[in-house]
Amino acid sequence: MKKLFVFLFVAGLIAASVSPLFAGGIDNKHNWSAEWVRSLNRNAATDSADAVSYNPAGVMKMDNGFYLNATGQYALKEYSNTEPNTAPFSGTEYTTDDPDFVPSLFALYKQDKWAAYGAVTIVEAGGKINFENGDTTTAGLGWRIIGGSPLGAFTGILDHHLEGESYFIGYTIGGAYKINDMISVSLGARFVDASREFQGYATLGGGFAGTQTYSVDYEETGDGWGGILGVNIAPTEELNIGLRYETKTSIDLETDVTTDTVPGGLVTQGATRNRDLPALLGLGVSYKFTPKIRVEANYTHYFNKDADWTDNPVTSGDETQKDDGYDIAIAFEYTFNPKWKASVGYMYTDVGIDPDNMSIETPELDADTIAAGVAFKPAPNWDLNFGILESFYKDDTTSTGIKLEKNAVIIAVGVQYKFF
Repeated sequence: MKKLFVFLFVAGLIAASVSPLFAGGIDNKHNWSAEWVRSLNRNAATDSADAVSYNPAGVMKMDNGFYLNATGQYALKEYSNTEPNTAPFSGTEYTTDDPDFVPSLFALYKQDKWAAYGAVTIVEAGGKINFENGDTTTAGLGWRIIGGSPLGAFTGILDHHLEGESYFIGYTIGGAYKINDMISVSLGARFVDASREFQGYATLGGGFAGTQTYSVDYEETGDGWGGILGVNIAPTEELNIGLRYETKTSIDLETDVTTDTVPGGLVTQGATRNRDLPALLGLGVSYKFTPKIRVEANYTHYFNKDADWTDNPVTSGDETQKDDGYDIAIAFEYTFNPKWKASVGYMYTDVGIDPDNMSIETPELDADTIAAGVAFKPAPNWDLNFGILESFYKDDTTSTGIKLEKNAVIIAVGVQYKFF
């Protein structure tokens, strides 16, 4: 009986263990700026302070001065999982659609041969889920509990619910140096502060055991450091190449229990598990065909297989079973005049994980993403960006017949001011 309760809560409450944000690998996320949201391509960026996170060496192509850049993103999302239409299930679809607001901040101080920069971004996770009426996990495992109890103890699930919220906040500092007109380099460090909160309950009843509710509420926290290396190469005035390598960030999550009414205990106060942020390699190539037309192509590789993740043995999936993932993307930008420019972009994402090992609540599905937006310069020291994207995820089904689906739209507004 204890094992069944463990299954019920742990499998559901790890729901927020992966990100509700939409761009990147299984864990890594990089939809940080409005400039990115309107183009999906920033690995070769040299035109805005958000480049400190996408192409830090490329900031040496910008004008001297001190820049502050901030973005706010409003994320509309819907995740669903549908149980199989076989007894005791009835093909019920469970959904969560709570929106999220995600901010980012970038700072850059650049002089002729050197630059210093900083950033605050959500590097993994960054939102919440709320299955008000439970989901496939809690329903299926609730029926297992009923089936494993004495006959007539419970006859049904009266109510079930799970929710989670997860943020891995990255604080980045670094510097860049111009070797010559063609090549610049950068070196940075990032501190990641990780937090995950989980709450859930299930109420069983209808039999001689009466009505019983079992609940759990706990938080996992951890932190770690990683390095970021960058190289920018500009062979010609029209062609620019950006490279960025982020090292693996080792993170151990520690459990802090608020409530645990599961008989025998579900989670252990002070328990730790590995959940590293994988290393990644980003490559971008930008080419100006004319003074008005620019094209950029990006490739980002996520080294998921090298990240240390502790598998939770009470879940049906195996968190250690993952392959490397990647994004491949292209963007087109048109400059109308010194004040206005517009862009469109496309990106394909392969996350590198099978459906049986995905989070049922926040599945890491492959996706096609399209984006569009505009940039406006209302005054010499001001830049405004507006972008919108939609990700079209490829539905998938586990070997047990659970259908996994999600949809996402992000609207982003960014503002940059150059102080001098």
